[in-house]
Amino acid sequence: MKRTVLLIAATLAAALLWLGQGAACAAEPQSYAAFTKGAQAQPGLLTVWRKRDGVYLEIAPGQLGQDFIETAVPVNGLGGFTIFPGYVYLAPARIMRFTRAGDKIVITWPNTIYDAKNPSAQAAAAATFAQSVVALADVVAVDASNGHVVFSAKPFLADVSGVSATLEQSLGAKNPLNAYHLDAERGYFGTTEAFPENVVIEAAQTFVSVQPKIIDNVPDPRSLQLKIDYNIARAPSAGAYRPRLADPRVGFWSITRLAYGDYSVRDNRERYILRWNLQPSDPGQPLSPAQHPLVYYLSNTIPPEYRRTVRDALLSWNAAFERIGISNAVEVRAQPSDPSWSPDDIRYNVVRWVTGSNVQFGAEAEVVFDPRTGEEINVGVLLDGNDLRFVNNVSSFEVEPLRAAPREREREASFGAQLRRQGAFALQALQAQGEDVGGVFARKFREQALRAIVLHESGHDFGLNHNFIGSEAYTAQELRSRAFTQANGITSSVMEYAPVNLWPKGTSTGTYFQEVLGPYDYHAIRYGYEPLPAAKTPADEVPELNLVARQWSDPRFRFAGDEDSDFAGGHAVDPRVNIEDLTNDPLSWCAAQLALTHGLLRNLDAREPRYGQPYEVARQAFGTLLGHERYCLELPEHYIGGAYLSRSHKGDPGAAAPFQPVPRALELRAFGMLERYLFSERAWTFSPRLLNTLTYSEWNNWTEGAWAYDPPARHDVPVAQIAASYQERVLAMLFDPLMLTRLDQITLNAASGTTMDLGDLFTWMQRSVYAELHARRLAPIGVVRRGLQQRYTHRLIELALEPPEGTPGDASALARMELSSLAADLHRVLRSRSPDTLTRAHLLDLAAAVHDALGARTVVPER
Repeated sequence: MKRTVLLIAATLAAALLWLGQGAACAAEPQSYAAFTKGAQAQPGLLTVWRKRDGVYLEIAPGQLGQDFIETAVPVNGLGGFTIFPGYVYLAPARIMRFTRAGDKIVITWPNTIYDAKNPSAQAAAAATFAQSVVALADVVAVDASNGHVVFSAKPFLADVSGVSATLEQSLGAKNPLNAYHLDAERGYFGTTEAFPENVVIEAAQTFVSVQPKIIDNVPDPRSLQLKIDYNIARAPSAGAYRPRLADPRVGFWSITRLAYGDYSVRDNRERYILRWNLQPSDPGQPLSPAQHPLVYYLSNTIPPEYRRTVRDALLSWNAAFERIGISNAVEVRAQPSDPSWSPDDIRYNVVRWVTGSNVQFGAEAEVVFDPRTGEEINVGVLLDGNDLRFVNNVSSFEVEPLRAAPREREREASFGAQLRRQGAFALQALQAQGEDVGGVFARKFREQALRAIVLHESGHDFGLNHNFIGSEAYTAQELRSRAFTQANGITSSVMEYAPVNLWPKGTSTGTYFQEVLGPYDYHAIRYGYEPLPAAKTPADEVPELNLVARQWSDPRFRFAGDEDSDFAGGHAVDPRVNIEDLTNDPLSWCAAQLALTHGLLRNLDAREPRYGQPYEVARQAFGTLLGHERYCLELPEHYIGGAYLSRSHKGDPGAAAPFQPVPRALELRAFGMLERYLFSERAWTFSPRLLNTLTYSEWNNWTEGAWAYDPPARHDVPVAQIAASYQERVLAMLFDPLMLTRLDQITLNAASGTTMDLGDLFTWMQRSVYAELHARRLAPIGVVRRGLQQRYTHRLIELALEPPEGTPGDASALARMELSSLAADLHRVLRSRSPDTLTRAHLLDLAAAVHDALGARTVVPER
């Protein structure tokens, strides 16, 4: 979510340059009476005027120079492709100001990254940091009776929200001819609305591409119309809300500001959590109603049969607030039948339901906040109806590895999409175990999944961050108890990306989904919302807040967020921080899941397709099962070169060392799982009878796009390619320069032999990848193993001759040593008779590549 918010900022000011260039020839302001004659007025926070030639805003003198909060929200979407209706993160919430300069209104985004504590600091910061000028708007009339100024809203017809940049990133349009750009000639104003706390201006804009490549669900992809609501809202009054300082031991979204004026502090960065302003009406009572409750409105777009589930999930949060003395913190209401009611009125927090053809999200929390303080002024939840169909729309990509890359981000960034995949897997597994997954079971299953999604997304509405260490709180035995999971959930937090709690047949199973708040959720709400009336400033609250945050060492109250789970870039090191894992022993959980999935794959053709169904059903089921395996095939890698991180501060109860290398025995166990389930030929061996059912039927498509029919090149499932893509993802993590550097220096952090080092990685890989060369008798080497050996050999050659930037010299030396060892092994094996032609050709090819590499006259640059 945060990644999407941040991608826009650098492109915005340039998009509006053309507006200022035409300013010199603007007409003189006319009289207010002449301007308003025949115009339609919409009174509100600002008066919106509509005339045949455009839209205009009227601002009072007291509002000039004042802060407003501006957001840009799509009215319509693209059926996927990152842009969808109601998406508040298209551009971040920003402070906007209107000031007058002659016959122009200057629209600016003032700089909010600093907080000056006194006049001298204010003057220094203002001189140091620049603001962004959005545009100059023509003043068209002035009301002489009160000084109100009317100016053109034409600047909002430019690409203020950076849609072109969003489309470029979403579609991966590296060729400028494939990119989309705003066509200003086709822009016009749509609906405008004015409310007491905000005004909304809809800009109907057309974006064009010379050679469109991706978008396929519009009549003509060379042009597409997007309607963007520019929402200008009243900013909260200064002093009406006391920000709360963030703490890294409790997971909240936060803003960071640079505080100037006190040069005695160690760090002048002030981090404030995002939260709703929930305060008890009577702090002197142990329990009193909320002064300003969070009121949700359920949109009529939500199917009637699911509204009760959504309502009950939202109201679940009241239990957490009651523990800190606030009752009725959350209210849920139906959308009023009053035709004047509008979800665009910022006073209303709305839960909406959408769908699409190329869905790239599963559900989304919508949070609009004051960037100066972190106070939330509007929240909501966007639900995707596709989630409850449990048709794994990613499964086709699991069996088509060359198409998988565009979906990687979607797979890891959306809880709803993750739960959709998990639901698809669970229904397959339960049906195979003899469960009747239709009728009442199917309805309850969908309701339970929806409840988990709403709990998660509404947790974001309260400011909570993801918590990817929440699965560590419970044991396998606890998760197999229905009584335990009904009371405590399947992880410590609804903010975890928990898989379906499903165990092999014959094993008792608790609830499938996280349907209740976990202990961490109560803990986090206490930190973020507990009333502290004795405090006068955010700093005054810190001693009391520390009593909450210092409990991090308790597994029920631990927090680790998105930044702790970036294993693909080599940054993450703590193997306890994962998505789609359960229990405090993730390796055992994954071993059970892989055994379960392997069993389901082995006899899939006996279950799918059922009589009368097409064979695509079996193909899709195969992809769903592989997709479930994927995370458990990667998870053991996280232990290799890993370390347990602690967020505890010195002196916190039970605080462990902040960095503790994973024991070598556990790393060896994890590597053994990679050998068995990822690197071996047996892991990818399926019966020909099964593989020959995994095909699809051709269609003669007329004019529709890939959403209707997009067949892969091969009719069968490319098992060897799938294996290669899974293996390469793990190898890329194992041999990332950051990982290699950490392993090279790990001996400085631990006694010799207590944790693995760089030499272990190369030794274990050499032994595993080339195991056939050390067997008593050379057996035929299968296609999966041949591919692994070829790719790993070339990786060793690259490390020895052209190592990626950041690779330690020891890794290059070890690669050369292992190549020399491999050369000797190949020479020995090739002297004997090979069992088949392909094996001999393969070994000769490896020998030639190794020989050339070892004889290459290459100077490895200094590192």
